[in-house]
Amino acid sequence: MCGIIAIYRYQDRSPFDLGLFQKMISSMAHRGPDDEGRYIAVEDGIYLGHRRLSIIDLATGHQPMTNEDQSIWIIYNGEIYNFQELRRELASHGHIFKTRSDTEVIIHAYEQWGREAFSRLNGMFALVLWDGNKKELLAARDPFGIKPIYYWQDGKSLLLASEIKALLHYPQVKRKIDLGALADFLALTYVPSPRTAFSSIYKLPPGHLLLCNSSGIKISRFYRREPIRQEKKSEDDLVEELRSQISRAVKRQLISDVPVGAMLSGGMDSSTLVSIMAQMIEQPIKTFTAGFEGNFKGNEFAFAREIASRIRSQHQDISVTLQDYIELLPQSVWYLEEPVATDSILAYYLVCKLASQSVKVVLTGQGADEPFAGYPRHLGEYYGRFYRRLPAGIRRYLIAPAINLLPRNERLKRASWSLDIPDPVERMQAIYHTIDPVMKKNLLRSDLAAEQVKSLYQVIKNWQSDVSDLDDLNQLLYIDSRLSLADNLLLYGDKMSMAVSLEARVPYLDLELMKFVEGLPIRYKIRGLTQKYLLKRAVGKWIPRDFINRKKVGWGTPLDNWFQKELAGTIKEALLSPGSGCREYLNTELIDRMIEDHQSQKSDYKRILFSLLTFEYWYQQFIKPTRWGNNQG
Repeated sequence: MCGIIAIYRYQDRSPFDLGLFQKMISSMAHRGPDDEGRYIAVEDGIYLGHRRLSIIDLATGHQPMTNEDQSIWIIYNGEIYNFQELRRELASHGHIFKTRSDTEVIIHAYEQWGREAFSRLNGMFALVLWDGNKKELLAARDPFGIKPIYYWQDGKSLLLASEIKALLHYPQVKRKIDLGALADFLALTYVPSPRTAFSSIYKLPPGHLLLCNSSGIKISRFYRREPIRQEKKSEDDLVEELRSQISRAVKRQLISDVPVGAMLSGGMDSSTLVSIMAQMIEQPIKTFTAGFEGNFKGNEFAFAREIASRIRSQHQDISVTLQDYIELLPQSVWYLEEPVATDSILAYYLVCKLASQSVKVVLTGQGADEPFAGYPRHLGEYYGRFYRRLPAGIRRYLIAPAINLLPRNERLKRASWSLDIPDPVERMQAIYHTIDPVMKKNLLRSDLAAEQVKSLYQVIKNWQSDVSDLDDLNQLLYIDSRLSLADNLLLYGDKMSMAVSLEARVPYLDLELMKFVEGLPIRYKIRGLTQKYLLKRAVGKWIPRDFINRKKVGWGTPLDNWFQKELAGTIKEALLSPGSGCREYLNTELIDRMIEDHQSQKSDYKRILFSLLTFEYWYQQFIKPTRWGNNQG
């Protein structure tokens, strides 16, 4: 796992400031504390920088890495889990290898297959490759967006990096808010690719390739869905095949020259992974859990400890306190670099910090809910077709008004207006919203609301067009696995783990496993009110039935109570004080009313209030650094 940076002066060949280049590389030292490397070809306008966290081939995996005649150079962040199979295939074509690294396999794969090589890579990756023969720079991001890569360009130069902070060192990169992205963030709690919250900085979307030469920049898809249709197999055969796929995915992702541990939440997904790991590794594995102090009902300490005891892992857990939230939330936003408002982020940061003291690599259970239909919105979408069959008058004038009268049930209120929408893309857009469109519009100052760029529909439509032949729920699952997963959960998973020099792997997003899962008919994902149906049948081989059947807890936080009590003053001061970003861009009268309504328990606004607090910390550190400064980490 690494930090990469590339500069290509494709129209302006004047030398780049090497002192500035070094600053940009050094800003990502936490992503790669073990090694640093550079490749510079001033005559070509190429500058490649790399920070390395050594996981595989500790001795000879130095980057930037080149081929035999030094015509191709690569910098790469991630792991390719099928690199040994690819290496054998490439050797049969006559390729000779000098190292044991997966990085060198990518170079030879590109020599053999060109750009088609990227679709053969089963792993997580963000890479930049310079082809000196063609005078082209290529950048690629893995199909599910597990690893991020950002870019900026001005028509003369292109900058790419693993982190935004590296790009912000360049004086021409302006710290300006994208108002359309701000509107999307208020709706979603994250900014969907290709945008970021910065007006001139972009994310390469999952499964996409960026090509740059003297003619300019082109972005295209290199990977599209390849589901293995499972219509004709029996359910028992599918259960066995799923077990085999999960086992193979875990085995592939255990490859490492350093010890591998695991995040253990106590839920079904992570408990399954650690149980399989324990069967594959002779020595006791190390497992890690986070929760919150006191008797918070969302804690799963007891379940995690029970599984740890069953598999005899060396288990550690950590309790997050209110004081941790007060002191460390700005720091976690600093590492995030984008406003991402998922309230479990800080707990994940602290458990990563705990794990990094013992191991360099962990497996996590992230990525199972999206393709297997594990969230409440999936159940709503599945049965929403029956709701839409009710007469419109009953839905609009009886059911919806009755639901809107319910106190503190924002999820049900959102469902009532989103599931009423007949067009699937518009409905998905509404399903993803954490606040209703009227409130989002009212939150933006009236003079700014007109400047919103309504891009979210098109982002969803671009993914939906891949699967327009599938039923509506499978379409939603496909989009989930490339939109909300990539730009929210996986993004903060990468940033929080790499902040403490820890590599976090996600076996459920193994390419072969996902091809299998995305080919399953919907009846194997939801059966009655049972979600993740086939997965629950399959994992009974590894974990107790009561772990499988108990109600999904999710990784919640005590923010609801904290915003009503201990943090009530903190949030009001942060959001409404003079000089705040909320005061500059948003409707502070509405914000004040939401704070009051939440404290009085009239409404449940914890998600939007946490989003606003995250935005404020981001604004104060990245746009107008004042109160918290911009020199943390």
